[in-house]
Amino acid sequence: MAIFDFLAIPLGWVLWFIYNLVSNYFVAIFLFTLIVRAATFPLSLKSQKAQADRARLAPRLERLQKKYAKDPKKLQEKQMSLYEKEGISMTGGCLPMVIQMIVLFGIIAVIYSPLTHLARIPSQVVSAGISAVAQEKDEDGNEIADPNKISSNDQKGYYKELRLLLVMDRGDNEAAIKENISALSADVLDGKTADEYYEEMLRIRGDFSFFGQTLLENPSNGGFSGISILWLIPLLSCLTSMGSSLLSMYFTKQASGGQKQPGQGCSNVMLLGLMPLFSLYIAFIVPGGVGIYWICSNLIALLQTFLLNKIYNPAKIRAQAELEYEERRKRRAEDKKRLAEARAREEAEARRQAAEEKKLAIEKAQAANTPKKPPASKNPNKKKRREGDGGTKNLDVAGLRENQEPAEPADPPREDAAGEKERELPEEKGATNDQ
Repeated sequence: MAIFDFLAIPLGWVLWFIYNLVSNYFVAIFLFTLIVRAATFPLSLKSQKAQADRARLAPRLERLQKKYAKDPKKLQEKQMSLYEKEGISMTGGCLPMVIQMIVLFGIIAVIYSPLTHLARIPSQVVSAGISAVAQEKDEDGNEIADPNKISSNDQKGYYKELRLLLVMDRGDNEAAIKENISALSADVLDGKTADEYYEEMLRIRGDFSFFGQTLLENPSNGGFSGISILWLIPLLSCLTSMGSSLLSMYFTKQASGGQKQPGQGCSNVMLLGLMPLFSLYIAFIVPGGVGIYWICSNLIALLQTFLLNKIYNPAKIRAQAELEYEERRKRRAEDKKRLAEARAREEAEARRQAAEEKKLAIEKAQAANTPKKPPASKNPNKKKRREGDGGTKNLDVAGLRENQEPAEPADPPREDAAGEKERELPEEKGATNDQ
């Protein structure tokens, strides 16, 4: 756990601040877990979004699986092409999960070390207290079993501070702890005495009281003959883990459209069977305070799962994707129909124009083969008639003049000339009309 100490230090300051506000270790743990989950919520949201994106592509992926069922290589190529086209990374949700796991181990390091992170007791003082309650060894170097002491394994384990708090007031441990602390240098003690450090340890120890029991004990202590209220802790841990798994499975089933995916049966067994049982077992063999943390963590995880699926619900996104696909398919069918109708109209118009052009060509050919008629000439009879009438008139006038006696020449009266003109004008008009 030492590799996560770099995270435990800042997280420990957060827990210390909360603890000073509420003055209760378990309330502080719950609020601390809630705050850390809220801080990492964007990472969880990113993972949920990646899951929702995959759910959005699920209908198309299923169609690809049906189409290329007999060609796995082609299927993989098409799937990768689809993911690349949609900008979806298959490992997009992994990094946030890895970061969350690292943060989780940092949280555990804080929870398991209340003396260091809550009481802010220097690590050298804590180590001195642990050494004071270590089990003694015989001449052969073997440990002498003593329930009031800490084994060498506990001294190196995650729960060493919790074990120290459990046995610190048993037997002569109090005197041994104060003696070891007093032997430290003044720089390490930082102006405090061994008694003050011991009293600080006792204050933290009092926060682990639970209905007359201490949460520093393992629920498994005493076996089935020693059933106590501490057994509620592993049972609640199991139930909350199962509730979180059931909720997760419910949303997963919705996202898959009720269809079973390959390997889903094994996943369900893990979620509903192994994980709750594992949580039950762990909560039995660790101090009750650790089990309380797991219960808080499961409850917050359940709440987080609900919120994430409200924000990015893969089932709704999948249904929306299927609806959009159907709408696109209908639009493509309608566009195809309109295109076919437009092409049919264009072909009909082209045939009509070709028929008209063919008809015009035939008419032109017929006109070219037909002989031309001579143009109609003017009526010669009218002209001869006019000429005949004019000659007769002239002859009559000449005859009259010859029969008359000669007279003195005189100017012809204007009226006769005008009258002559008037007579000539109608003749000319008539000739023009005949033309």
